[in-house]
Amino acid sequence: MFFLRGSYTAAVFASYCLFLFSLYFPNHLSFRGNSRQVIGVVSFIAAFTGAISLVSSFITDYSIDLNNSLIIAQYGGTQSVFWIGLSLILCASIYILVEQYIHSDGLVRIQVRYLFIGIILTLVFALSTDLILPSFMKSDATANFGQFGILFFVVAAAVSVFKHHLMSVRVIATEILISIIILVLLVQTTLSTSWGLVLLRSIFLIVVAYFGILLTRSVIQEIERRKEVEQLSQEKTQALEELETRNNNLTALQKIAQIVLNKSELKPMVQSILDEIPERFTSCSGALVCLIKRGQLTALAITQAGDQSLLKKMPELVAQLEHYSIPLEEGENLLTETILKHKSYGSNSLADFVSPPLPRALAMTAQKLVGSRYVFSVPLYANADPLGVIMFSYLHSKEELDDADIEMAKAVADNMSLAIQRAVAFQKLKDANEYLSQMDKMKDEFISMASHELNTPLAAIEGYLSMILEEKMGSVDKQSKVFLTRAYESSKRLADLIADLLNVSRIEQGRLKLRFSRVNLYDLAESVVRELQVKVSEKGLYLKLEGKKADLPETWCDADRIREVIVNLVGNAVKFTEKGGIKIKLVSVGKKITVAVENTGRGIKEEDQAKLFQKFSQIRREVDQQPGTGLGLYISKNFIDLHKGKIGLRSVVGKGTTFYFELPIYVTPPKEIAGAMIEQSDSSKDHLVVTANSLTREATSTPNSKSTPNPDSRGLATATNGTGGKK
Repeated sequence: MFFLRGSYTAAVFASYCLFLFSLYFPNHLSFRGNSRQVIGVVSFIAAFTGAISLVSSFITDYSIDLNNSLIIAQYGGTQSVFWIGLSLILCASIYILVEQYIHSDGLVRIQVRYLFIGIILTLVFALSTDLILPSFMKSDATANFGQFGILFFVVAAAVSVFKHHLMSVRVIATEILISIIILVLLVQTTLSTSWGLVLLRSIFLIVVAYFGILLTRSVIQEIERRKEVEQLSQEKTQALEELETRNNNLTALQKIAQIVLNKSELKPMVQSILDEIPERFTSCSGALVCLIKRGQLTALAITQAGDQSLLKKMPELVAQLEHYSIPLEEGENLLTETILKHKSYGSNSLADFVSPPLPRALAMTAQKLVGSRYVFSVPLYANADPLGVIMFSYLHSKEELDDADIEMAKAVADNMSLAIQRAVAFQKLKDANEYLSQMDKMKDEFISMASHELNTPLAAIEGYLSMILEEKMGSVDKQSKVFLTRAYESSKRLADLIADLLNVSRIEQGRLKLRFSRVNLYDLAESVVRELQVKVSEKGLYLKLEGKKADLPETWCDADRIREVIVNLVGNAVKFTEKGGIKIKLVSVGKKITVAVENTGRGIKEEDQAKLFQKFSQIRREVDQQPGTGLGLYISKNFIDLHKGKIGLRSVVGKGTTFYFELPIYVTPPKEIAGAMIEQSDSSKDHLVVTANSLTREATSTPNSKSTPNPDSRGLATATNGTGGKK
């Protein structure tokens, strides 16, 4: 009875030892800080169950089966309590081993796996021989073999020890050797024939045992240090691998960023990015991008590069994917769910993403051909607005992928979103620019046509008004003459406006014609002074010309255009000068001629100076705002730019302003000029041009002797050159 009860007590003790082993080996498993409570509860169950195995109510009697050499126990009422307690201990042990396996990785997981397999096989064998088989066979003959089930655990532990380094063999060998030495010394001490020899051998036994313990500890410490070194080496290797992976990923993202910056068209840019994916990410075989268009999810591009691309494996599927389109509704497939649910999805089946509309069998065939084992989709967004979805195909399973692979997929998706936004914005800007360019062209054509059409009746109006004011058609009363003079001046201003608009249109279309002739700029400035002298005198101002004609070299230029620039500068000076006057200075320095128009007017603020040479730009003044179109200085700047010159100003508020322009001295006329057309000039009549123009302008002054800028200086009227022809 003692040995029968003791065998069950030993089973409880063995189960409890298994519990402690699973809890502390190979790693101490913490139950969120409740390890002591768990150990206490299991220890109490083990002690209570072991105590039950020793009481008389557990095994009440026994019988002997001589045929099978078995002692058959007869159990009492506490049998069920015993088996419940023993089962709880075993379940706790198995649960802890499962937790050890889940929370471990690498070599430790392999070690735990072998131990777990050995324990399960041992328990299954023991239960089969002691409980299951006897109940079916109506015999206890198999009970003799239950103890052999421990061999499964021994074999599994041996494999884990010797093949996967579960425990140090060196430590075990050292402990066995020291134990054998101690056992031999203990036997010798016991067999000693005298007390002196017993004492001597006892002392030697104690010394050997002490140094054996130290030796074992030193071996354990050496092994621990080696483990630390190996662990540090593994961590270093892992860190280097992670660093290399990060560098590769950063290089890939940098390459994608370069594509985004260098390409503007949507589809070529997306296609280039997708073709980089299999080259830069070895775990990914390709990707598919779909965008939202009119409520449909439509395929834009699919990876075509790489050895595992669908284009090489299954080109007919690529052709179908190029026309892939599906309503953006819930329940269609994982691509639509990715957009509608605003989150990423993963699956081992490609068909979950593209079926429908593609047949599942076709999707499965394509997945097998390209070797895809995991598919992952990420939504594409512009701020909070969905753009589409990108789908990645991986050559590894989900378990084999690292977190870095998924993070890189999301990083690529972010870059793809930015790329699509940039491409869409660029296309919109391009379309807007094309539309504005077309509208601007239509505007220029309209202005050009309107200017030409308005010029003919306007010239007739000026001619008739001039004849009436000169009383060639009869006398005109004083009041009527005042009104007619105002009408004539208004028609002249309208002619100037039309001339400005026509010049702007010709300049911007590159249709402006330049006729170069050899002139002296002093003659041009002198003709302007004669033309505007009367108007300047009426305001009580002076108009002076400084410089000597002999000091100025002749140059090739379009005399009409340069004269118009001088007229504009002097005319503006007259408008904004109340006292003092205007000086025109001409100076030749090096290979340039400078013409400066100085006035003693109110000056121009520095912040307003940058606006002066812009189209339709005028300075707003608090008092006596002067009428104008804001085109004179813009046209003048373009005329000077076409001559490869420079125009600018210097101004001090309250002291006056100086407008100036510089022209290069051309020894020969230029053959071509960017932005304009050159008309051939007759060199034999070069010196007649200025004189003829001057005479014409003086002859076409207003009938009441008020000198105004003549339309001829804008290129509208014709003038005779003294030979009867038209210029």
